[in-house]
Amino acid sequence: MTFVAFITALAAWFTVLRPSDSDAVRVVWMVVFLLLGALFTLAGGFAYWWDSGMQASKASPWLLICGLLTLASQAGNLLRAVFEGEGGTGWPERR
Repeated sequence: MTFVAFITALAAWFTVLRPSDSDAVRVVWMVVFLLLGALFTLAGGFAYWWDSGMQASKASPWLLICGLLTLASQAGNLLRAVFEGEGGTGWPERR
C-alpha cells in the first residue's frame, strides 16, 4: 500500500509541475488526487496510531506522509489556479 501511495504522490506532483491544457482533465485529476490523498491520509493516520500503540516496532508514518504530500500538491494546483486567474476574477493588483 505504501508503494501505491508513493506513486500516487509522485503522479500528483507531476500534475502540478506539468499541468494539462484541458480544464476538464485538470478538474478530474484534482478530484481523483483529492480523494486518494484524503484516503491515504486517514488510513495512514489510523494505521500509525494503531501500530504505535499495539506494535510499536512496526509503526510507519509513510502512508500518512504520502497522503499529506498528495493533498499538498492539490493545494498547489489550487493556488496556481487562483494566481493565474482561472476563477473568473483577476487577482487584485495596484493601480
